[in-house]
Parts: sequence; structure tokens; C-alpha cells
Amino acid sequence: MSKPRISKRISAIAESATLKVDAKAKALQAEGKAVISYAAGEPDFPTPAHIVEAAVAAAKDPKNHRYTPAVGLPELREAIAVKTKADSGTEISASQVVVTNGGKQAVYQAFAVLLDPGDEVLLPSPYWTTYPEAIALAGGKTVEVFAGSDQNYMVTVEQLEAAKTSKTKPYFFVHLRTQLVRFTRKSRSKPLASGR
Repeated sequence: MSKPRISKRISAIAESATLKVDAKAKALQAEGKAVISYAAGEPDFPTPAHIVEAAVAAAKDPKNHRYTPAVGLPELREAIAVKTKADSGTEISASQVVVTNGGKQAVYQAFAVLLDPGDEVLLPSPYWTTYPEAIALAGGKTVEVFAGSDQNYMVTVEQLEAAKTSKTKPYFFVHLRTQLVRFTRKSRSKPLASGR
């Protein structure tokens, strides 16, 4: 009998609940059933023409035929810093911006940088189904901190303090309405949790 070709670490990760539900919805739709899927969040409209045209122009430009910096193109990072200030009032510099292929990649990379095996991550619940798997893949352990509708889905400083242990490393703040994600070390948790 041959050995498995993938690591035990990867084998232990659960199947994406989002993609599992999405596949089921698409299968039912293929059978002709009327199904509205709330799974993967794919747009139900084509990409706007001006975006397609800009992507084609960028693909044709030889300056884009080379490797980019690992953290993203400088002009894109600057534009993200400007938009962040315009949208949220939070001032950041382009040097604080890292561009990734998507949110899941960013979340996993942050955990991979912050966690050592056995470190605990306080994760406000409810949360997106990917987060515990990213924590586990990076060697960490998820500690759920539940905040229901009676709390407007926002954990309190007291809940975080009660859940932390000597193994707690980062707190992971997620705003459910926008899936805005913030990581912080213990020393910064109180101001973030209180919104200051």
C-alpha cells in the first residue's frame, strides 16, 4: 500500500462548507430546481466592460510581463491606502499594505506569520467557515468566543479576557457585515474591542 501523497496537516483540514453548499445548489439548479444559493457569493452579472477593457490593456502592456513585488505593485498599494482613508478614515501608508489573491490567502498568510504550533486564536463567533481551517493549517487552535444577536454580534472585552490563556497569541476581529478582518496582539485588544 502506498503512502498518502499529501501531508497529515492538509489531510486534517475540513472540506470548505461554502463550496460544499455551493456545489449542492448548482447540482439542484442543473436538475431544473429553482434554488437561490447563498453560498459562494458569486456575482449574478457580467464584469463591467470598462473593467474587462482595463484588464486586457494591462495584459498587453509589457511592463506587466514581469514578476511583481511579493507585496504587490507600489501604485496599487498606494491606491489601497488612499481608498482605505477615504472609506474608513483610517490612515495607513502604502508600506503597510500587502496585496493578495483574495481574503482567504491574506488570512492564512497572517496566521502563518503569527502562529507557532499550539498557539490559540480568539475567534469571535459567528465567523466565516474558512477561519478555523486557516488557523489549524498554520498550527494554531481556534478558541470560539460567541456573540449573538443580543450583542449585535460583537464580542466584549470581558468575553475576550475570560477566553484568553497563556497560549493566546492573536485576537482575530471580524465584522460580519463586511467581513472586515483585523488581527491584534493582546496589548491592543481593549481599544479595538471597544471601537477606539
